[in-house]
Amino acid sequence: MPTRDSRCPHRVIRWLFVMLAATLFSSAAFAALAPTVCHGRLFNPITDTNWNDFFPLTIMGVQAGPNGNPPEMYVPPVCVCPGVFGIPSPGIGVSYWQPTYIAEIERNAGCAASLGGVSLFSGYSLENSEQAYIGSDQGALGTSGSTRMQVHWYKYPLFSFFSAFKDLGCRSSGGFALAYVTELDPTWQNDLWAGLYSPEAGLFGSLAANSACIADAVAANVAYPIDALFWCAGSWGSVYPFSGNSNESITPFQVDNLELAKFIARLAREGLEWQTIGPSAICSAHPNPIWIKSQYRVDEVYPVITRGAPLVIGALPFKQTPGLMTNTPVNTSMVDLIWQGVECCVRSY
Repeated sequence: MPTRDSRCPHRVIRWLFVMLAATLFSSAAFAALAPTVCHGRLFNPITDTNWNDFFPLTIMGVQAGPNGNPPEMYVPPVCVCPGVFGIPSPGIGVSYWQPTYIAEIERNAGCAASLGGVSLFSGYSLENSEQAYIGSDQGALGTSGSTRMQVHWYKYPLFSFFSAFKDLGCRSSGGFALAYVTELDPTWQNDLWAGLYSPEAGLFGSLAANSACIADAVAANVAYPIDALFWCAGSWGSVYPFSGNSNESITPFQVDNLELAKFIARLAREGLEWQTIGPSAICSAHPNPIWIKSQYRVDEVYPVITRGAPLVIGALPFKQTPGLMTNTPVNTSMVDLIWQGVECCVRSY
């Protein structure tokens, strides 16, 4: 029969095991209940902006600067638009690119990375991203199930702040404003409710529709996304459904930008984002429920500042540095400065 002394080590081991388990359980519970840390950096429009995205500037058919414009962005050297009392008013054709919006693609609901890591609101932790890359670290290739992220959309007419290029005409005006946060929109969180904005989504789930996106991916990677393939976002994936959920999670670069593309396409469908290039937009921008993806350029400004050629919708970062690295293990949000192509018929009155 074991003596008291021989049983003592077993009791000590059991006691230590129970204490260790209790400690681990309480630590896990605390981590689950603890608020997610919001990281960020205040956006500096001078040093963080990739100013190469401004070019080319075209005046009366003469192009200045590098890069190219999509075919839709052609303005004749001399144009005519309705003037006072509808009288035709001639002008000169101008096209250029302007920084117009800031988009935060957030894994932590309520976090405003571009404002220095400020929490805009609390109580939305259930809307945090559940993205996880299986068998890989952040930034490496991997796969995951459904991913949902939140988007914060700011009006940021940078040229208006600087009183720059006001003589070009058609410049975005106004001030800085938070225009949209998806956390407050229940239809962004649910594919079924998002169908209210895209009843045609079922038409583009076929093999033929998805195969057509290959052509868009090729075209986007030579800087000319195909606007007619509006259900595609090139190498990033399909924009349907118009919700924050994505089943195509390969790299942080790909899924972050796909979420951005889905959001812009949705804004167009809601009438909140207008067409600014094309023959119909020479005299004035106008609503179009089908987004014109070639009128956008994406310039990441946090946590990685990108440089190089403009990044268009659906393209891989072959011509940008530092390439696919868009997030870090700590700074998991992505902030983009969105450039928008503008066509203008500059008239004297």
